[in-house]
Amino acid sequence: MSDLQCAARIVVVTPRGLGDVTWLASELHRERVQAVYAADDVPDTGPVETLAEDLGVPCHSGRGDLEDGSDGLEDIVDRHRGETVVVVRGGAATEPVLMLVDADGTSLHSLDENV
Repeated sequence: MSDLQCAARIVVVTPRGLGDVTWLASELHRERVQAVYAADDVPDTGPVETLAEDLGVPCHSGRGDLEDGSDGLEDIVDRHRGETVVVVRGGAATEPVLMLVDADGTSLHSLDENV
């Protein structure tokens, strides 16, 4: 049986992926982002705040552990069912990844995919 609620759309970005905030904001504009969250392991929140400002949404820094399966990420997923948010957390990736999370599980996609 599938989930009756819409999936939360989590755009996962690492600090390395914030190298060109203007480009990233323009790529995310079509996603209708509702908020930007930053984990505790993000060393410089300046680019995170700039991204939120460019998107015209609230910025929530220092949100604890936002790794897959963490309580912090689960809280964001529960709070944003059917919405898109950006989560900035540690890692080496340079490209953003779209994570769809619902009761059926998690799936990962590139931002270029039409999902």
